[in-house]
Amino acid sequence: MYKSIHAWAFLAPAAILLLLFSIVPSAAALYLSFTSYNIFEPTQWVGLQNYKAVVQDTEFWKAMFNTFYYWILVTPALVVLPVFIAILVNQSLIGIKMFRLIFYFPALVSVVVTAFLWGWMFQSEGIFNYLLSLAGSEPVKWLTSKYMVMPSLAIVTVWQGLGYYMLFYLAGLQSVPEDLYEAAELDGAGFWTKHVNITFPMLKPVIFFVAVVSTMGAFKEFTLMLAMTEGGPIGASTTVVYMVFDQAFKQLDMGYASAISFILFLVILLLTLINKRSMDERGA
Repeated sequence: MYKSIHAWAFLAPAAILLLLFSIVPSAAALYLSFTSYNIFEPTQWVGLQNYKAVVQDTEFWKAMFNTFYYWILVTPALVVLPVFIAILVNQSLIGIKMFRLIFYFPALVSVVVTAFLWGWMFQSEGIFNYLLSLAGSEPVKWLTSKYMVMPSLAIVTVWQGLGYYMLFYLAGLQSVPEDLYEAAELDGAGFWTKHVNITFPMLKPVIFFVAVVSTMGAFKEFTLMLAMTEGGPIGASTTVVYMVFDQAFKQLDMGYASAISFILFLVILLLTLINKRSMDERGA
């Protein structure tokens, strides 16, 4: 009984904070999604009207397409590339901690600062177009072309996220018993054979975690779009979260914005369950 009391005593502060700043606001937003609420007028219950309006809204489906496109560009890169970086920096070499810090450093930079830095490099007369001009290529409209804006934003996201997810893989690699690698070497396994047959299967829980977290991050990304493109050009970088921001704080339609946010929540939940089922089937 005393152990139970101690356990609840340690859990209570975190549980209270979770209740006050996550569960209660989420429940309030769910309630608002069934209402017509614009701050200046009394709340009116409208039932499923907001959800019906969202389903019929072509701008919502365009934003959903942009969000999925961004996710496809970002998540596979953030799941795969950090594995190889973690393998490279998981070596007993002089100065290896400095290399780990170099890869992790972009994750320490504020997203807003990152957005302004890359926005300057993506300008028509920025460093990227300057390098292209040296190679005799025409300048690229990185942020002003509806075809290039999402790949450009994805490049920034991957650059900033590589070191962050590398740490998770690095922690997973350091938990793999060295005996397995030594036994594989005795059997004549090469560098990549060892990692394909030992490292990747042992990292499956970490891979699932990174896939889920990077998926949630991709679907919730907002700061880059706000700071670099403001949803443009002509809505090409307007994601679902940016649309929630626009509806809630520019159009002041809190009920409609809440409905969009909960549809996004269901989409993320569905993708997480599909990902988990896929990982379980591969493990089986």
